[in-house]
Amino acid sequence: MLLKNYEYFLTIVKEGNISKAASKLYVSQPSLSKYLKKLEENAGTELFTRASHPLKLTPAGELFMQYIQDVIKRNKKLQQDFSDVKNSVSGRVTLGITVWRSSILLPIVFPNFKKKYPKIDIELQEGSHQYMFSLLKQNKVDFCILQSPNSHHNIIFEHLAFEHILFTVNYHNPLLKKLDYDVNKRINFMSQKDFLQFKDEPFFMLKEGQLLREVSQNFLNKLGINIIPTIETSNIMTAVNLVSADMGVTFVPESILKIEENVKNLMFFKIDTPPLQWEITIAYKTGTILSKPALLFIKSIKKVYTNVNND
Repeated sequence: MLLKNYEYFLTIVKEGNISKAASKLYVSQPSLSKYLKKLEENAGTELFTRASHPLKLTPAGELFMQYIQDVIKRNKKLQQDFSDVKNSVSGRVTLGITVWRSSILLPIVFPNFKKKYPKIDIELQEGSHQYMFSLLKQNKVDFCILQSPNSHHNIIFEHLAFEHILFTVNYHNPLLKKLDYDVNKRINFMSQKDFLQFKDEPFFMLKEGQLLREVSQNFLNKLGINIIPTIETSNIMTAVNLVSADMGVTFVPESILKIEENVKNLMFFKIDTPPLQWEITIAYKTGTILSKPALLFIKSIKKVYTNVNND
């Protein structure tokens, strides 16, 4: 009885107002008030604090809200399992991923996965790192591939790999001529002392709010380097192409080396004092019951990163 018309309860929570919720549900306000009264009678306690505007959940209401969300997740999982039994492995996986990582990872993982599981459809939600967290909180994706922050409330992170952030310089940069690096190597190691010689170079950085900007800025701050970016961009390739044109320097994820045509005229450097890297993870909301198709897709993604780590 408590779960009958639970969408009414969820709408009241979302709108914070009986009148607005009734309008959204296309029912009369008296009918919705009667529903809530009956619901609280069956629960034996108040679910909303009437004195607050908008309406707020009581502790019992919070508990009921969590219970409903768990039931919805389990129903979704049951429906997916029924579908798997009927049609072998089929379904839809909604993946949240940044635009940059999507362009690198999906051409590697998707062809083999689709060949093996032709009945599993992949839906992409692409955007910024912050946007991915909002999708997770709103249950709009099954999981995301993210660079993990130190912590994030109600999000589980499964390790995929550690990725270096590379300092990127044009081959013809005059400062490189003073330093002894192997131009035939794709990646060299640069000492902190050598890096400091570039502190007055034009830096091309991602815009504030993007994780690569945050990681790069924290690294510079630890070294006591205060820069004003020559150009701020939301597109990593804009910064890369500017360095390729010998206009300055930038930071990029190591995975850029998978795009051969975009690394011309460039030298890449790992700087490990302090370490400049981030952790790539599978991220999903705490309490999420991942479907079989989602688990299979995660398995394929982990296989790609395992192969990369073993190279």
